[in-house]
Amino acid sequence: MSKDTFLKVIIDQKEEIDLNAGEALVKREFESIINIHSQLVQIITGVRRSGKSTLAHQVYGNLNYAYLNFDDERLIDCSPEDLNLLLELLYQEYGDFKHLILDEIQNIDGWSLFVNRLLRKKMHIIVTGSNSKLLNVELASHLTGRFSSTELFPFSFREYLEQKQFQPSAGTTKERGLLNAFYSEYSKTGGFPEVVRGESTESYINDLFNAIVTRDIVYRHNIKYVRTFRDIARYLVNNYSSELSFNRIKTIFELGSENTAKSYVSYLEEAYLILTLPKFSFKKQEQLRYRKIYAVDPAFISVLSDDFSRNSGRILENIVFLELRRKAISGNYEVYYYKKQVEIDFVVYSKGRVTELIQVSESLKDKITYNREVRALIQASSDLDPNELRIITENEELIINQDGQRIEVIPVIKWLLEGYTAGSEMS
Repeated sequence: MSKDTFLKVIIDQKEEIDLNAGEALVKREFESIINIHSQLVQIITGVRRSGKSTLAHQVYGNLNYAYLNFDDERLIDCSPEDLNLLLELLYQEYGDFKHLILDEIQNIDGWSLFVNRLLRKKMHIIVTGSNSKLLNVELASHLTGRFSSTELFPFSFREYLEQKQFQPSAGTTKERGLLNAFYSEYSKTGGFPEVVRGESTESYINDLFNAIVTRDIVYRHNIKYVRTFRDIARYLVNNYSSELSFNRIKTIFELGSENTAKSYVSYLEEAYLILTLPKFSFKKQEQLRYRKIYAVDPAFISVLSDDFSRNSGRILENIVFLELRRKAISGNYEVYYYKKQVEIDFVVYSKGRVTELIQVSESLKDKITYNREVRALIQASSDLDPNELRIITENEELIINQDGQRIEVIPVIKWLLEGYTAGSEMS
């Protein structure tokens, strides 16, 4: 590719930054943990269009920084040998800079060697990527110990409300009603920033689904049976908040082996279309073998799932999972599910022990549901000895004291707004 073409790409991308410079943006919850002066590469990973590059621009703010986005069709054939020329042209266009954003650079083989060289020159670098494995392989190979990583998801419910310019505080009847309406909408349209700002949910999510499947997976992994793979992706989204069966996928889609099914699932997880939750066990093999599956955002469920599979209780569970996963790194905990004699939706594990068991239930008004959820928590607590027992519901709030155990029942909106800290009371 010619030098003039590279320069045109850089100029065009710079103009896009300038065009959006005055836009009011939501402060992301992880903005404060990205160190702009660190000598470590700041890695931001997450699903496409979750706001990774926007977050990077917000973090660098008014600093003199340069920007290059490799998710540009004009850079599709860019090679490692081109990186030095691109750096030269960045200096030509931006002047002298010490801060640099490299967007979706995992598309370039050997990118980490280039970044490593810039680190030795005391450059401060943010790298974003929508493929967790490609980034991790390179990081392990060449940036060992020289990076800090953050996962970014679409807007949390708190961020969603901020974008809607709604700040609950008084607890009035009107405020509760509006909160319920916002949560109902959030459970359908999710938190992708552009959807929250008004883009059509259906067309946006369909386009995003196709981009993830085609550009991030099919082309990269040279998948031969594209239609089958696309059908598997939709099937997995349809089965959100459910246990995953590789054998079932193999049988339904007539795959050659369970290993093919496992590979396909791993590709979708690496691209953040789906997320999986391991089973809690002290046996490593059991953790690896059993998984539950969740969609990365409620909008995928709303748009891609069959009508009959849009179950409000399962959507509630998916939303709770996303909040737990969103906070896992900063909260220094891991999340699992538990299934022995009883099933527990979420096991929170921190510093070598189980700190909390969480059940998710749309309502406890039905006596059978109440007894099932409470009995499961009490039975599992005798095995796992957690600090806290909690049931998250749509609207109910109470304290249950039974068989020497205290169980907090909390509405999902309150739980989402108050924030989550592993193994401690809400704060």
